[in-house]
Amino acid sequence: MIYKPENYSLVSGVGKSKYKLSAFDDALIEAGIGDYNLVKVSSILPSGCRYCSEIPKGDGRMLLAAYSTITVSAGEKAETAVAVAVPQSSNDSGVIFETSLLNSNHQAANIVQEMCTEAMINRNKNAKSIKCSSQQISGEDGIFVSAISAVVMW
Repeated sequence: MIYKPENYSLVSGVGKSKYKLSAFDDALIEAGIGDYNLVKVSSILPSGCRYCSEIPKGDGRMLLAAYSTITVSAGEKAETAVAVAVPQSSNDSGVIFETSLLNSNHQAANIVQEMCTEAMINRNKNAKSIKCSSQQISGEDGIFVSAISAVVMW
């Protein structure tokens, strides 16, 4: 049997640490998905999937996620972004796009929204809405700064 998620949410977070992986872990925690085992998925929002602002408690459960992450150090700037095109008809699937860019000033957010629009047109589907979540970061002396933006589904 193939699993089909019923709910989705958009999340973003930032973490800081002297260790690169700990900065990423802190970003997951801030995004509200730090206690999950993430299963990376590609770019489709299942038909009938409903937006839910509250994510259930993790406790090591698996959570499907389309995400982008980036980590920077002193002198660097970056942005992560994720967008989801919600179809007009609940019988249709939507699309998800994510990206990370160095030296970005809201460009990543614009890009993923444009990709969602294009992908829905290519599928001959109408989007009811396009939702986006993004995070901008700047590196700091002596520490790593990490960001994540994700569409999670369960």
